[in-house]
Amino acid sequence: MTETTEVKQDNDDGIRPMISMSQVLKRIPLSRSTIERKVKEGTFPHSYPIAPMRVGFFLDEIVEWQKQLVAKAAAKAA
Repeated sequence: MTETTEVKQDNDDGIRPMISMSQVLKRIPLSRSTIERKVKEGTFPHSYPIAPMRVGFFLDEIVEWQKQLVAKAAAKAA
C-alpha cells in the first residue's frame, strides 16, 4: 500500500484512513515507547484498538499533530 502526501479528510464513504503503529513509526522519528507515553499523556493522537494486540491511528490526526509541531517551531522562531 502506498501513501500519498495529501491526506483527504474523508473517503467517499465517510471512512477516515487509519495507519498502524509501524506506519506511524516510519513517519515520526520517535520510539514506540515514546509514542505510547505521549498518547497516555495526551500529547499525541489517541490510538484505537482494531484487533487483539493491534491499534490504529487516524492518519489525519497524525498529520495535524505534525502541522502543529511546525506551527509551534515557527512561532518560537518569530
